Order: sequence, then structure tokens, then C-alpha cells
Amino acid sequence: MAVSIQETWARIESRYADFSPQLQRAARFVREHPQEVALNSLRAVSREAGVSPTSMTRLLHALDYESYDLFQSAHRSWLTHERTGAFSGRADKLISGAKAPGAEDALLDAMAEAERANIAAGLAPERREALKQAASLVLAAPSVTIAGIRSCFPVAFGLRYALSLFMSDVRLMMGAGAALMDDLHHLGEGDVLVAITVTPCSRETVEAARFARSQKARVVAITDGNLTPLARLADVTLVANNDSPAHIASPIGPNAVAQALAMLVLARAGESALEAMKGREARLAAASAYVTDEDTQ
Repeated sequence: MAVSIQETWARIESRYADFSPQLQRAARFVREHPQEVALNSLRAVSREAGVSPTSMTRLLHALDYESYDLFQSAHRSWLTHERTGAFSGRADKLISGAKAPGAEDALLDAMAEAERANIAAGLAPERREALKQAASLVLAAPSVTIAGIRSCFPVAFGLRYALSLFMSDVRLMMGAGAALMDDLHHLGEGDVLVAITVTPCSRETVEAARFARSQKARVVAITDGNLTPLARLADVTLVANNDSPAHIASPIGPNAVAQALAMLVLARAGESALEAMKGREARLAAASAYVTDEDTQ
């Protein structure tokens, strides 16, 4: 039975902690460079990963593959059918499949099922300890900055807004005028950067996390795996599933994780947060920020 690349990646992440250092090194290379596996021999991949062919073979066995040919076949299938482009490959598959009778309803059913699974996975019991750790870091931080661009910007914006309703120093890395890193000049020891990006990881967000670490700030990552470039820079990683039949990875899983984080921070902040929120509501009411029934009559 053929094994999908997604299942292979899931096995790497779930078994990674039990691997020897050499197997971990091999696994990181495979996870970060699947195209190299698809296109090159076992010996060449081992050389690029900095491990022996024997170590790479042991990794294959640890991932339940009987041979490198089967392992490479899974990666070639991914490269051919799923990785034509980060977005256009999915779009081509979606458009081609939508021509059959009843295909649009099938697509919507598939999306509904995928989103339910994304939310359930992000808030699963085995992922809650990381959420609690992240909430502790955020609550204790002198300042919190949220970074997320492209498809992750709405997640970052929503998290910043949710926290700002009761926290005084929460910022959004905007990068206006292409000055992304300038938004992080204030970061210092004890501050927190919540960085959000999913595969393929945005370079700017990863560099923001790297800069935060250089300033002795803490990094909370919201990303789609424990071995992504962002996750490896983080103090705490919140894994958010983002599977989708659409042409772009789902934002619903990351949004659910971000919402859960904000909820836990609020619950821990207690009465002081409630008072701050009431003050915010009063200011919004005074500014007539929301439409009332009288406005529509």
C-alpha cells in the first residue's frame, strides 16, 4: 500500500524525539528538502544531509519503509502531483476535478471535513500543554509582538486584536514600507514574539524569530509541524493543522490555535483583564464604533 508524503511527515514528527542524533539529522533534512529525496540517490541525499548512507537507511526503516525506492517514490509522487507550485499545483488539480457532475458539492463536503479535522487536531489533548506554556509566556511578557504575513496575516491580526482587548502592550509586525524588521526594534529580554507561518515558511517571519532570539526575547511559533524552520527557533511550538482541498492551505487551524491561546491568556489574567476589557468597551461605545438598532431605523 502506497504511503503519502503527508503520512511520512507525520511519522517523522511523531517519532522524531526517539531517534538518535544521526537519525534526527537525517529526518530534518528529509522534512526540509523533500524535493532532494525525489530527485537524487540514497548516497547523494545522505551526503547532502551530512549522514552516512547507513544512517539514512536506518531512518527509512524507522519510518516503516522497506526500501529507498519506495521512499523515493512517495516523494516523486508529491513532487509530480502536489508540488507543481505552492499554490498553482493545487489550483490546477482543483479546477480539473471540478468539471465532473456534483464535483462542487463534493469539494465543499471535503472542505468541511478537513476544517473540522484541523480544529480538532490543533486543540487535541496532546497539544494542550504547549498551549498552556505559551499562555504563561504571553501573560508574563512586558510586551508581545505578533508576526505573520501573506496568508498568515489575518491570523496574526486576529490574535493581536484579541489580546489587545485586555493587554496594554501588544503589537502587530506590519512591515509598512518594507520595514518588517524595524517593527521589532523594541524587543528585549522577557518579551514575546508570536510568529505565525506554515509550509512553505515565509523567510521574513523566520528571520523575525531569529532576531527575537538574538535579543533574548521568547518565541512562540504557530506553524504546521514541529520540524519547520520556525519551530526549531521557538521556545514553544503550537502545531496547527492546515489541510485543505483548496488552492491554499487552510487558515482555520491556525486561527483556532491562536484563538485558544488568547482565551487561555484571558482566563489566566483574571479580574484585571476583565476591567481592562470593560474600559475598552466603554471607549468603543463612546466613539459609536458599532451600529445600533436606532441607526438602522
